[in-house]
Amino acid sequence: MKIIGSILSLLILVLHGFSAQSNDENMWSFSLGQFDVNYKDKDSSEIRFEYLYANNFLKNNYDLKPFLGVMRNGDNGKYIYSGLRKDIEISEKWFFTPSFALGYYDRGDSKDLGYNLEFRSQIEFSYKLKSSRIGFNLNHISNASIGDTNPGTESVTISLIRPF
Repeated sequence: MKIIGSILSLLILVLHGFSAQSNDENMWSFSLGQFDVNYKDKDSSEIRFEYLYANNFLKNNYDLKPFLGVMRNGDNGKYIYSGLRKDIEISEKWFFTPSFALGYYDRGDSKDLGYNLEFRSQIEFSYKLKSSRIGFNLNHISNASIGDTNPGTESVTISLIRPF
């Protein structure tokens, strides 16, 4: 468990140093849903918390913004990750946000994903309310075949996204 804390602390320090000042607000995202939706025989819940930086990563021209997250599923699986996302405004109220992350996965009693280093790709559609957003997310986690096996998993969640 010490290694997980060390990795998370390092990621926070590194990404915080890369972010520049901005007029946008940092946000947090709280998500609930189902882990491994393609596995028909066993349901597992998922809860996730993410810190979404408002600032561009390394002041890039692509408007890529860093984020940090932790996930835990109903079978005691844990995933600590960090990555980049891009908010694409579809309309005044609707956003599409693709993201990519890498992180450390501890399976607990959950699905064996074949390796501790796992990559997550996600798409999110969100609707802007008065001071927050409600989002629907679909993600895929896998080890990109760097482990002996690569079963991967998909999750579906609903998120509440608020300024920090």
